[in-house]
Amino acid sequence: MQGWTQTASTLVAAFYSSTNSLGLQTNGSAVVSRFAYAKTNILRSPWADTAPPPTTLPLDLQEQLLARRTQTVAQVYFFTNFIFEQFVPGSLQSVVWTNLITHTNGRSTVVWSQRTHPPKWPKVPPLLRWNDQSLIWGMKGMSALSPCWEVEGTPGVIPITALTRRHGYTRGHGIRQDGFGNTFVGKHVWFLSTDNQVVQVEVLREVVRTLPGSGRDYTLFLFNKDLPVSISPMRVVTAKDVTSRYTLSDVFPTPCPLFYIEQQGNVSANLPGFIVQTYKGGDSGSANMLPMPGELVFFGGRTTSPPSPEMQADMDALCKLEGLNPARYQMQWVDLLRFAKYQ
Repeated sequence: MQGWTQTASTLVAAFYSSTNSLGLQTNGSAVVSRFAYAKTNILRSPWADTAPPPTTLPLDLQEQLLARRTQTVAQVYFFTNFIFEQFVPGSLQSVVWTNLITHTNGRSTVVWSQRTHPPKWPKVPPLLRWNDQSLIWGMKGMSALSPCWEVEGTPGVIPITALTRRHGYTRGHGIRQDGFGNTFVGKHVWFLSTDNQVVQVEVLREVVRTLPGSGRDYTLFLFNKDLPVSISPMRVVTAKDVTSRYTLSDVFPTPCPLFYIEQQGNVSANLPGFIVQTYKGGDSGSANMLPMPGELVFFGGRTTSPPSPEMQADMDALCKLEGLNPARYQMQWVDLLRFAKYQ
């Protein structure tokens, strides 16, 4: 109980509040404490500033009017508050959350400590170095993020993510018309190994998918050679599999850790202290990632399409056009069936 008051002759307002616990409540994988909160405002009398009653009035009436000058008006408001407590043990969010919070001390959103175009770029490779204090440092799949390629213009725009040893993913809109082609043949794409060795490949051909043309939005590049073992393509999962196992609520204030790369070389974790703007012009196609224990899992690009059987079919077709065996270049899917669905 709390409040403040002044003397009756100068009473302006007073308030009193109380909070009562209503126990725990769950919405999918999130567990929250629920509280009923009542707030009472005590307002001054609306007759506090009126003139004293005439002395010619009967005494009992004078007393009533004088008493009315110190009467108060009570306004009572009721609220329900929610406080996040934990995630249901064994849920996908619990696994992500408990592993992530042990990985944030001293960490930064900055992914690369160096990512610049030297004077003779793109004839010479870019200058690249990982930030070993990044949120994603040391996680399997981080080397699938290409820090630079020849057509980017501004660093980080139209970013490429390796989803197999021969295939890179980026946005479809704004690239060219829908379909297969070799518009970007010979263009260089650079990756960076975990020991900061620059790996260079070239584009052989591509397939572009656009919403008007196919109802999908992505571009897939076929590289001229396999990425070496020092580069780990990201494993994948559908966006629906992620969101159906995550509690996304406008009512319960629960953390929702997901990783989003953006063009300026940062990763946003969707958590206070680790949030950067990830929906700027030029961020389209940047990797959306589920931070599993020790691993980044790709579930789509910014405003672009998630992995799908249709995407794999396009990868297979690119391989066949170059006489490659598609069976060697399949996306690797992460099985989330052990986690409960909530939506």
